[in-house]
Amino acid sequence: MLHLDMDHLLLLLLLLWSSGLQAEGELNSTESVRLVGGASRCAGTLEVKHEGEWRPVDGFYSGWTLKTAAAACRELDCGSAVSVEREKSSDRSVWGISSGCVESGSALRECAESDSSSSFLHLTCSGKPNKDMNE
Repeated sequence: MLHLDMDHLLLLLLLLWSSGLQAEGELNSTESVRLVGGASRCAGTLEVKHEGEWRPVDGFYSGWTLKTAAAACRELDCGSAVSVEREKSSDRSVWGISSGCVESGSALRECAESDSSSSFLHLTCSGKPNKDMNE
């Protein structure tokens, strides 16, 4: 009887361990978009983690509008887009992300292509959605 209990205990530990790995993987997959250098976590230079590397998003693409920026704000759980601006900087590696790919419902990291640019996107989102602010 003790042997049977040990088998169940091992199975339970294995299930708990594997579910922990799955939860950790899900957490990491959501941490692929961020805004840096702004006044809050919902404003700043848009960066995407793709292929294990954080890079700013190329601001050269003219297709980035408030509609496209709204998808990024939603992915960040930062409400709606208030502004999208292009920042000038020194030339560096960026992720080129087409607005059409984002607007089709794909995650930003799924739309990323390696590029270089001297223009980055600066987004300002409204902040947390209203339902979260009331809690």
